[in-house]
Amino acid sequence: MIGDKLIYHSNFKVFNDEIISILKNQFLDKKRICIAVGGESGSGKTSLAYALFLDIEKELGIKGFIFHGDDYFKLPPKDNHKQRLNDIRNVGISEVNLKLLDIHIASFLNNETSITKPLVNYTENTIKQEIIYPKEFDFCIVEGTYSMLLEEASYKVFIENSYEETKVNRENRARDILDDFSEKVLEIEHNIIKQQIKFADKTVKNTIM
Repeated sequence: MIGDKLIYHSNFKVFNDEIISILKNQFLDKKRICIAVGGESGSGKTSLAYALFLDIEKELGIKGFIFHGDDYFKLPPKDNHKQRLNDIRNVGISEVNLKLLDIHIASFLNNETSITKPLVNYTENTIKQEIIYPKEFDFCIVEGTYSMLLEEASYKVFIENSYEETKVNRENRARDILDDFSEKVLEIEHNIIKQQIKFADKTVKNTIM
């Protein structure tokens, strides 16, 4: 995704060290792994995924790739928001092409030659394409609202913070429209996402909001 600034938050390292310890033998045995990071909007999914990505590369000397769930929305951000305004019942899992994301994760894990994936540009409100070459990487991380539902992910991490707890974080991010309608959207998402914790291998509480 283009237009979202990624910053390393060292506060996540305690979580990351535990995850790396759990998966270390698989990494060292050269087993290709995809770690899914999920949670509600503003919970810190992207930040945790990025920090985990950097810590794994640094600690284990291997190279990774991050799949962003936002790239797999069927419509560009502004168009998707308009569709929600037309009918709030559009909010939900059907907005995201999880099947395609699962296919791409499987292709990555199978070390296929190349993957042509969608790439969202927030500023331009477009969905373009990029080609990645799995053989250049050793592991992948996928972060997204509904990533706990992915069948191909090897290990799943769920951030427990709800949309009510993440309000300040969402305001600071200044990427989303913040109004009463958006809060209703987040409430709908909350009721969907909270059910996904049962699919997680590890749950974390983000304390750096």
